[in-house]
Amino acid sequence: MNVLTLALLMSSAAAGGIINTVCGFGLGAVAMSVWPYLMPYMQSVSVVTLCGLTIDLLLLSNTYRFISWKKLTPCLICGMLFSSLSVYLSVGAAEKALVRSLGVILIALGIYSVFFSGRTRIKASPFNGCIAGALAGAFSGLFSVGGPPVAIYLLAGTDSNSEYRATLNAYFCFINVSTTWARWRNGIITAQVLQVWLLLAGAVGLSIFVGNKVFYKLNGAKLRKIVYAYLIFSGALLLFR
Repeated sequence: MNVLTLALLMSSAAAGGIINTVCGFGLGAVAMSVWPYLMPYMQSVSVVTLCGLTIDLLLLSNTYRFISWKKLTPCLICGMLFSSLSVYLSVGAAEKALVRSLGVILIALGIYSVFFSGRTRIKASPFNGCIAGALAGAFSGLFSVGGPPVAIYLLAGTDSNSEYRATLNAYFCFINVSTTWARWRNGIITAQVLQVWLLLAGAVGLSIFVGNKVFYKLNGAKLRKIVYAYLIFSGALLLFR
């Protein structure tokens, strides 16, 4: 791996990690708009998942008391089922098809966040939680971009920013463990994947430090609109790659 590639990986990991820390999700969307150009697709999604798990565990070490287990459970059950299933289905899939599918997903997420975020209100019911968890789990397993469906559900049903972020972090902690296990069982987690993850650990740690500094100061809605406007452009590039 050359210096330029490492610099791009670290900068995108740091940027995505800051957004993830502030908003509760976003690492996968930012990283997967860049990393498929620098690494094989399945290696990219595996490293994103490990970096995401690192962020979740470090954040939850201080915020676990805010988790709403009642609201988390329906999301988690369906999310773990669909994330593992999607990993198995992705094994052997054509990389070009997955990359283009990711492009469509990024464009859709970007359009939603820029134009419709804040307008949609979803009741925090067990049924809606199962739907959100299933969608997020499938997106996590295939693309490592599973944040928005479950985030929309939790935004509608949590009582504070701290409860929202802690519950979302807990969801992704379990999902990332589940998908990593499934990928390891299928031979996707390799020594090279672990090496890249360890190289990015410093950038991920820095992102948490910076993200926590701005969590209660920055307008997260405006931040997400800027990021996902960029993701529309990135998704278009991946779609026509």
